[in-house]
Amino acid sequence: MTLPVDTTAPTAQSFAGRFGPSARLALRVGGWRAGPPIGDRAAWDRVAERDRSALLDAARAWCAEADRTPPTLSLWARYSADGERTPYETAQQALLGAVASSALALGVTDDDDWAVELGDRIWRLCELTAWCLPSHYALPESGERPFLPVPGRDVLDLSDGYVGGMLAAIDTIAGDRLERLFPGLRARVHAEIRRRVLDPWRDEVDFWHGLDGPPNNWAPWIVSNVLVCSAVVETDVDALSASVDRALVILDRFRAGYAEDGSCDEGATYWWWAGATLFEALDLLGEVTDGGFDGFAVAPVAAMARFPMAMQLSAESQVNFSDGSANLPANATWNLLARFGERVGDEAVAAHARWMGRLHPLGFSGQLAPLFRRTLAELLDPGWTTSGDAAPGMPASWYAPGTEVAVFREAAGRVDGWAVAAKGGHNDVSHNHNDVGGVIVSLDGAPVLIDVGVGVYRRDTFMPDTRYGIWTMRSAFHNVPLPAGIEQPHGRRYEATGTRFSDEGSGASLAMSLQGAYPVEAGLTALGRTVTLDRADGAVVVEDAWTFAEASRMTLTLLTAVEPIVADDGILVGAARMETDTASFDAEVDRIEIDDPKLLEVWGPTVSRIRLVQRSTATSGAHALRLSRALSADRVGR
Repeated sequence: MTLPVDTTAPTAQSFAGRFGPSARLALRVGGWRAGPPIGDRAAWDRVAERDRSALLDAARAWCAEADRTPPTLSLWARYSADGERTPYETAQQALLGAVASSALALGVTDDDDWAVELGDRIWRLCELTAWCLPSHYALPESGERPFLPVPGRDVLDLSDGYVGGMLAAIDTIAGDRLERLFPGLRARVHAEIRRRVLDPWRDEVDFWHGLDGPPNNWAPWIVSNVLVCSAVVETDVDALSASVDRALVILDRFRAGYAEDGSCDEGATYWWWAGATLFEALDLLGEVTDGGFDGFAVAPVAAMARFPMAMQLSAESQVNFSDGSANLPANATWNLLARFGERVGDEAVAAHARWMGRLHPLGFSGQLAPLFRRTLAELLDPGWTTSGDAAPGMPASWYAPGTEVAVFREAAGRVDGWAVAAKGGHNDVSHNHNDVGGVIVSLDGAPVLIDVGVGVYRRDTFMPDTRYGIWTMRSAFHNVPLPAGIEQPHGRRYEATGTRFSDEGSGASLAMSLQGAYPVEAGLTALGRTVTLDRADGAVVVEDAWTFAEASRMTLTLLTAVEPIVADDGILVGAARMETDTASFDAEVDRIEIDDPKLLEVWGPTVSRIRLVQRSTATSGAHALRLSRALSADRVGR
C-alpha cells in the first residue's frame, strides 16, 4: 500500500523539500553506525569510571529481573482480559533492558561473557511472537484487536519501532563480535527487523501517519527508529531513499501540527518522545547523507528545542499540563537537549541542558531500550557537561499562542520565588485533560497549586467513553471554576477565547474568557479569568468574574500537594498564604487518597482539594485569590 503524499509541492521550508538530489546522492548504504564498534577500545575507554561502574551494576540487575519476569502468554492476556497494561509491559521492558545494558556492558568491558549474555537475550527477543505492546495490537487494515497476536503478524507501534531501532543500533556496534560467536545471528536479527518493522512500514498505512490530522508523538518516535532500521538493514540505495521519502512526508505532517512558538500540546513529559525523537530523526538523516540533508533550519524546529527549558519550574519539577508528571520525567535526556541546542544555534538551551546534566548524572534504569541511542551517545561523551557554559535558562516569561500556555516567574533562570503556569486553549489536545483555564503555582520550587497529572495507563485511559470518568482527567480536580457545579466537557469546541498575555516587567498576566469551556447547562453569560504574577509585590493573583443567566452559585477548585490549614485570615499551604473572599465563600477541604503507583511516587499517599463555594446564589459575582509568602511565624504557629 502506498502512503498518500501531500498534494502541495515540497519547498525549502519543508523537510521533504530539503531532501534534494545532492542529499539523495550522498545516501550511504551500510555506512552508518550508532557508535564505535566494540573493537575500538580507544573510544570505549573514554567512558568515565563512575558511569562504567553504574552501568555494570545496572546490567546485572536488568538481567536478573529479566530472568525473574519474562514476557509470558499469561501476562499478554492480562490486557485482553481486564485492561491491565503494566504486567506485560514491565516484563518486556526487563528483557529489553537486559539486551540494551548487556550491549553497553560489552562495550565497556570487551568481555565475551557479556557477548554471550547479549546473544542469548537477543535470541529470546527474536523468538517473541510480537514486539508490539498488547495495548497497541490492533490490525491496521481492520482495527480488529485479537485476544493474542496473530502468528507472524506484528504491528508497527511504538514498541515494535524502538525494539527494531535498538537491535539495529546494537548491530552496528556489536554485530561483528556476535557474528563471530554465533554465525547466523545477524541474519536472523536483520530478517526480524525487516519482517516486523520495515515490511509494515513499506506496505501499511496506520493512524499515526497523520492522514486525519496532525500526528502526535507516535510519528517522530516510530519514524526515528524506522530510519535506524533502514540505515542498517537496507542494502539497496533506492530502498533506503524510498524509506527516507516516506519518513519526510510523515515528519512534515507532524511539524505542521506545531505553531511557530514550538509548543507541544502533549505536554512537557511527552516532548521527550515528540520533539526529542524529531531531533533524533533529523540528526540521523544528516549523518546518513554526510551532512547533505539539514532539517534543523525548517521552522519551527529551533523553537521546539526551547520548550522543555521553558516548562521547568525547578531543577526537579516541571509544568505538567496534559498527561505529564510534575516531576521531571525519567526519559528526560539532557545530553540530547544540549546537542539539540547546539545544532540549532541556541546557546541558552545548550547551557541549560549542561546545567541539568551536572545535576542529573547518566542513569541506566527506566526505559533503557527506547533511550538506547541517547544513552550510548552520553556514555561515550563523558565531558559534555563541561564543553561550554552551564546555567539555568528558564525565561522570566514565555507564552505560546499555539497552545495558549504561559509560564512566568519572578526572575529568569531562578528557582527561588514564584513560578506560575496558566493555560487557555481547548479540551481536545493530544493527551487531553478537561482543564481550560488551569493554573499551576510553585514557590521556591515547591508546589503550591498543582496539576495532579496522570496515573498508570490502563485500557480505560484511552477509551473515549471511560477516559473522562478518571478523576485526574476531570475539571473538578483541576484548578478551574465549576459554575453551578458543572464541569468542562471534552471536545474541541470547549475552549477559551480572547486569550491574551502581557509582561510589563513588574508584572505578567494571562487573561481569557472561559465561558466557551462549559456547556449551556452551566447557565453562563460570561466568565473571565486573569492570572497575574505581581513581581513588585511578590504575589500571585487569580481573578474570576462571571454572570449567570439565572441566579446560581460558583465553586472554585484548588488542588494542593500538602494539606491546607484553613483559618479566618486565610489558607496556609506550605510556605504560601492564600487570601480568599471569606465573606462570600466557604472553604471546604477534601482529602483525596492516592492509590495509583505512579501518582504515589510524585505526591505520596494524599493530595487535597480546596473548594471555595459561593454562599448565596446570584446572577453575577467575582473572586480574587491572592497568594503571598507566609511569614515564618505563621507557619510555625499553625
